[in-house]
Amino acid sequence: MATLSDREIIALSRKGELVAEEFMDGSVTPNGYDLRAAILRIDGQDLEGGTVPPKTHFLVGTLEYLKLPDDVMGQIWVRSSYARRGVLGSFGAVDAGYHGTLTLSFFHSGSEEFQINKGDRIAQIVFHRMESVPEKTYSQRSGNYQGSRGITVKGSN
Repeated sequence: MATLSDREIIALSRKGELVAEEFMDGSVTPNGYDLRAAILRIDGQDLEGGTVPPKTHFLVGTLEYLKLPDDVMGQIWVRSSYARRGVLGSFGAVDAGYHGTLTLSFFHSGSEEFQINKGDRIAQIVFHRMESVPEKTYSQRSGNYQGSRGITVKGSN
């Protein structure tokens, strides 16, 4: 497995792959892409931005619509600027072949509130090219979230 570089991320995204919608050059890192907040859900309320109080679970829907090729998967990391404030993230891998926005789950363990606005860079995704194409794609295995937009909480366990 190899990590995609900034050059590969830009080239694939400009072809409508990886970051297929809402791609921004300023979000590219040497080995990843910073995902931006589109919508924030706190206590069941959807907001385009808002204050996150301490000791609060919150969800963020990404601006970016991903379109991963069948041989590329993603790993998500909390941006260090949020981690330093006590924000923890619980993320799964983004399966090869996934198409859609992402719903990211966070917990603010810190003691001071902070603001998240639409467009803020909240997490980094690192893309990895797999050594081979899987036998069955994401949509063939489950596809529970294929084509998702906004914040999605449905799906099977």
